[in-house]
Amino acid sequence: MSPLLTVILFTLAIAVVLVFALVALRLVRRKGQSPYEQRKYYLTRAERSFYGVLNEAVGGRYVVFAKVRLADVLRVRPGVSESQAHLNRIIAKHVDFLLCEPRDVSPVLAIELDDSSHGEERRQARDQFVDEAFDGAGLPLLRIHAARGYDPRLLSRRIAEVVERVDGDMNPRRETQEATPDASS
Repeated sequence: MSPLLTVILFTLAIAVVLVFALVALRLVRRKGQSPYEQRKYYLTRAERSFYGVLNEAVGGRYVVFAKVRLADVLRVRPGVSESQAHLNRIIAKHVDFLLCEPRDVSPVLAIELDDSSHGEERRQARDQFVDEAFDGAGLPLLRIHAARGYDPRLLSRRIAEVVERVDGDMNPRRETQEATPDASS
């Protein structure tokens, strides 16, 4: 083999090794990088606005949680057939807000903020399922129509009415409550 051919083959071999090394290094970097990143905001603009008014409306009477999974509030009753299928139906759904007793963090009232998307057929089916799930569990669900502004006093009264109605029942049943708060703007 001629010396020139040896140099060319040696150079080619080094180039191939370098290319493989670079490809491997890129794969390792990609593999180590998470596919996730932090969202800038946890709540949408409408949810943040309502959250502030909701905290004012409850005035420390309840602890307010946002975006709570149904599976963290509701559970499949023991002994129910096809329990995994029932769990799967609630595991990826959430309510916008949950009010809990401060002393033991027991759920008192779930709140859904209904924007224009709730008029869509697919969303209505989801809403009906959520309504039925809360009804079956005996936990009240209050639906609030999204607005530009909310009156904290009206919201406070609406929450008190729903909670008192449930507390007054010997056998509490959730009734879907719909409220249209007075828009302040």
